[in-house]
Amino acid sequence: MNHLTLHSMMRSFERKASTRSSAILRLGLVALVWSCFAKEMIIYRTFQQLDWFLIGTAYFIFSGMLFVGWRTKLANIGLALILNTMVLYLGVYHNHAPFRSHHANLLAMVITWLCFLPSGRSYSLDRLLSLRHAKREGKSPPKELGPVWGLKLLMAQVTILYFFTALDKSYLAYGERLEQVFQTAYFGSHLPWEGLRIVILIMAWTTVLLEYLLVIGLYIRRWHWWLMPMGVSLHILMYLLLPVGTFSLTMIFLYLAFFDPDSVHHYL
Repeated sequence: MNHLTLHSMMRSFERKASTRSSAILRLGLVALVWSCFAKEMIIYRTFQQLDWFLIGTAYFIFSGMLFVGWRTKLANIGLALILNTMVLYLGVYHNHAPFRSHHANLLAMVITWLCFLPSGRSYSLDRLLSLRHAKREGKSPPKELGPVWGLKLLMAQVTILYFFTALDKSYLAYGERLEQVFQTAYFGSHLPWEGLRIVILIMAWTTVLLEYLLVIGLYIRRWHWWLMPMGVSLHILMYLLLPVGTFSLTMIFLYLAFFDPDSVHHYL
């Protein structure tokens, strides 16, 4: 049994599939990285501090290279190093709150996992250059194929995050905690309607149950048609009602990792 399991794992690592879903993840995640970090790293804000200026310059160079897909692997590794430096050095060491947030940490992690995907083989300048080279050499165009085991890292990131956020909320007073969040954001010290407590309590426990369900259900493809819309709806409500930054859009976008890459290829 152990031999079969190991053999199955090795086949999973060796499997080659379409790289289009990896490329779409690359494009979307870089756009979210710009949305999350760019306003803090523009020259107007960084030019007076050498360390910030150098990090900001590298951030824009590597993120631009990764978005257009030029020397994609180098750009991806460079951006991953820069983002983690921003989180740990600027965020933690220099106590810059926006870079210590959960959505900033999540983006730094998923860009790191993206390094293990061949995201430059589709929708990229690298792809255009390889097609031009093949045409010049009289060879057939290179296929948009590559090892996509890195998608499993993104999948694991999503489900681990859901599990621990659900676990963090799994206590009887969570409804009161969510009520306090809404009071602080919208109503002050008193709710305008007592029945709203029941609504918030239902929202709280529905969220916890759905997050636990997503931990398992995202791996069951026949559940995707009904479970993913529920997850997307949850994140849209979070985005509209609470100051979660890029977190909701990042999580929705990462659902793409759970689709079969070859199936994605046929539609995109």
